[in-house]
Amino acid sequence: MADFLTEARALYPFLPEGLLNLFQQKYVEFDKNVDLAVGAIRQDPQYIDYFPGNVRPDGSVRLSEAEYGAVLESYKDDLRRFGINPDVFADNFGQLVEGDVSPTEFQSRLNTVYSGIEQNIPEVKEYYATNFGIDLSEESIFAAAVDPTVGDAILSGQITQAQIGGEAEARGLAISQTQIERLQRFGVTQQQARETFRVAEQQIEELQELEAQRGVSEEERLGLQEFTEAAVFGEQEDIQRITKLREQQASEFAPTTGAARTGRRVTGLTEI
Repeated sequence: MADFLTEARALYPFLPEGLLNLFQQKYVEFDKNVDLAVGAIRQDPQYIDYFPGNVRPDGSVRLSEAEYGAVLESYKDDLRRFGINPDVFADNFGQLVEGDVSPTEFQSRLNTVYSGIEQNIPEVKEYYATNFGIDLSEESIFAAAVDPTVGDAILSGQITQAQIGGEAEARGLAISQTQIERLQRFGVTQQQARETFRVAEQQIEELQELEAQRGVSEEERLGLQEFTEAAVFGEQEDIQRITKLREQQASEFAPTTGAARTGRRVTGLTEI
């Protein structure tokens, strides 16, 4: 079974993990006929969970699974070009497929919407700042124009949370939803999150190595949460922890005579 699933993943990468076992079952049931097995999967109730919008009322599919994946990637790429986190629109992709919206048409729609709001962005920013105390980015304004429901998400903080999470993910940093929500409530913008995580990416590994050299166990070493507490929230315990590591590091490389240079400390979003 394991060998079959490994081979199936390689031969049919368009099939999500959740459908591979079903594919194996149908493949055996239909005497190793791939077309019949795939056809049976498309009729299964689970299918629409993985390929929303792809099944027509008559049971046929609009796109092959490989084409479906390629179309969604194209949608995402178009949104990224406008600085929008595609995860914000993930629930809408199925509707676009169902509406037979090609990547070219989707791009054209985005261009049209942007052209229509470009001149009004300053007024929209002022409106949100005055009425809701929210400093909107141009990307968020554009996202709300593309999908009106995004406006509600902006007010509830979901857009900013998605942007913060996306910035961490882009740098391979694991961050909890609790941390994301706390950063959003503190008023951290996408740009500030990007800078914080850029510095974190550069420093955390080195700080963890310094703690490892001092016998700190892996699970107890400084991570993104502690770094964020110091850099964003000014948590003194974590600032002191980082400062102490830097001072110890500096003393190790200081001349044997004369005063050792002062270690660096973390303040705001930068290290000085």
